[in-house]
Amino acid sequence: MPRLKYTTMALDGSCITQEREVDDAMGFAHELERQGLIVVSTQIIKDSKSGFSLRGRIAPRVVTSFLRELSLIVRSGLPLVEALDLAAQDVDSRLAEAVRSLRRDIVAGSSFHHALEKQHEIFTPDIVAMARVAEATGELDKVFRALATERERNHALIDKVTNALRYPLFLICAATLVLLFFMLHVIPQFSSLFADQNHAPNGLVSFVFGTSDWLVANQTALMIGGIATLALGLVAWRMPIMRGALMRGFAQLPVIGSLFVMRRSALLLSNLSILLAQGVPLIEALRVIENLVGAEAKADFAKVIDVVRQGGRLNQGLTSVDMLPALAVRMLKIGEETGELARTAGEAGQLYMDKLEKRLEQVTAFVGPIAILFIAGMIGTMMVAVMMSILSVNDLAL
Repeated sequence: MPRLKYTTMALDGSCITQEREVDDAMGFAHELERQGLIVVSTQIIKDSKSGFSLRGRIAPRVVTSFLRELSLIVRSGLPLVEALDLAAQDVDSRLAEAVRSLRRDIVAGSSFHHALEKQHEIFTPDIVAMARVAEATGELDKVFRALATERERNHALIDKVTNALRYPLFLICAATLVLLFFMLHVIPQFSSLFADQNHAPNGLVSFVFGTSDWLVANQTALMIGGIATLALGLVAWRMPIMRGALMRGFAQLPVIGSLFVMRRSALLLSNLSILLAQGVPLIEALRVIENLVGAEAKADFAKVIDVVRQGGRLNQGLTSVDMLPALAVRMLKIGEETGELARTAGEAGQLYMDKLEKRLEQVTAFVGPIAILFIAGMIGTMMVAVMMSILSVNDLAL
């Protein structure tokens, strides 16, 4: 049973933070609101008995594929229990174990969304929310098909961002390796020439040869330091506070910052559209999306949820924070005024997805040549230094 840490605010403004084991976190939050309390924040705490696992988390794409297959099987007319049996036959072993646990809970009398919520490390809040809608409407196949389609669009969007940045990063890493090879193995071969001639180099040659000597003398310490830095970076990335700080730093960069805003806008608006279109209430949809926004935007999004929870409009909450572009906020305002928020959010999400694709094309077209020039400049500098050293030795010999 998951343990929930939650903070509530009473009508007198006092806040209380408590922990409690609950079967249904969202249902428990609704119960608190019916008692007249305002739910400020909720956090599911992992079971301390679970220990450390080397198997890692199940990839979101695997879960998306499972949802797609489950919707198709249910659409054929099979009951949910039998559909889960079939869907678990050709999936990752860890996911198959979770699906069998879902089946056991359902057979024991648990609702589908309650069973999903017990597997919260695999099935995210958006899946749980959509399962609750599917149970209420009796259209599990349609709801999960729409959810799988939206998740696949999100995966494709992330792929476009990573693919656009992968090539320039590869070039820079390759250039760094070539530079290190020259500094550690090629340049030292020419250092002996100056030692034999008892003549110290100067200018660019002095700088290159001095840097090479320093790298050779400290290569073991630098290697250990590099590995330690990488390990600390990975540990820091797994900490929400550090990851949020790093993401906020990246979001401030000129070019990358605009990509962050467009990607966030596309994901937030598209997911809001699909949740509202399937009948999820606005406040619950926002709680689900809170788990999907980047770490750099969670604090601002929590303020938006507070505004809506207190009776304000969504566009009012978004206006109070610098989270979405002004055009997106304006479109959502029109959607609220016309009663077509789901459709308007979907159109705005598609708009920013198109904008992101165009910007990625521009960044790729610009960064690629810059990276190549950077590599050529470094290699050229090394070659010039080597040629100057050879010429200077020849002059001394004459």
